[in-house]
Amino acid sequence: MPDIVFIHGLGANLGFWYFNIAPAVSDFARVTMFDLRGHGRSSMPEHGYRMQDLAGDLEALLDHLEIGAPHLVGHSLGGAVMAEFAASHPDRAASLTFVDARLKLFQPTMTLADWPHWEAVKPVLDELGIVLKPEEGEISYQLLREIARLQWLAADRGEELMKRLSGSLLAGFTFTGAGGRRAAGQLLRLLESTTALAEMSKPDEKTLAQLKSIQCPVAAVYGAESQTLATHKALQDVWPDLNSWIIPNAGHFFPTTKPESLNTALREFYQNIL
Repeated sequence: MPDIVFIHGLGANLGFWYFNIAPAVSDFARVTMFDLRGHGRSSMPEHGYRMQDLAGDLEALLDHLEIGAPHLVGHSLGGAVMAEFAASHPDRAASLTFVDARLKLFQPTMTLADWPHWEAVKPVLDELGIVLKPEEGEISYQLLREIARLQWLAADRGEELMKRLSGSLLAGFTFTGAGGRRAAGQLLRLLESTTALAEMSKPDEKTLAQLKSIQCPVAAVYGAESQTLATHKALQDVWPDLNSWIIPNAGHFFPTTKPESLNTALREFYQNIL
């Protein structure tokens, strides 16, 4: 039975995949999910959040579980971790699936210019009192931090936040469920009490040649309204035979807002390569 390993993004945990995505592939594969360092039930060291560190954690986990070359699926930051690992160990990836991931090799910083329909989103943020600073760059990190701060400091506004954001392209940026406020607080601690933000903001050290050395099948599933579409376009240049899906009317967190769209893409991809 093949192994599929899911890697979540910043501010999430293995629960991102557990309920709606993993079951769609568990009938034909052994599924592994884990919490990145600083997330979920993993420890939160003060340092060690470079892509090389996070990829090293993935390598150690695979070694511990005696998984040789799994099929890797990474959302957002998880896709960058996956790429870092595969670029260093091209023989240890049976396939790669980038799920709305941004690679800094192609998108060094995240600015407002990367966000489609930003003008439609801004009034919602203004109403919630969220002010972003374009000059600081890394808009996605700022947005996650400020939404987490609001949800953590104003617990009674959590439901209001979800209502206001659910109908916008920012759906998925809130921390939902019974542990939503706790998850928001955990992300704040990660970004404000460790060097994670500074380390994750560093330039990508991978080269184009390293990416092109990856010979396994590669898929990319992106939201049509995502801020990471520039990476998707670049992936098509790196791998001309890229298996590609663009999900209509979907933003960055479509795996939580439209999980079946990702499940369909994953099943089609694996049917072709397994």
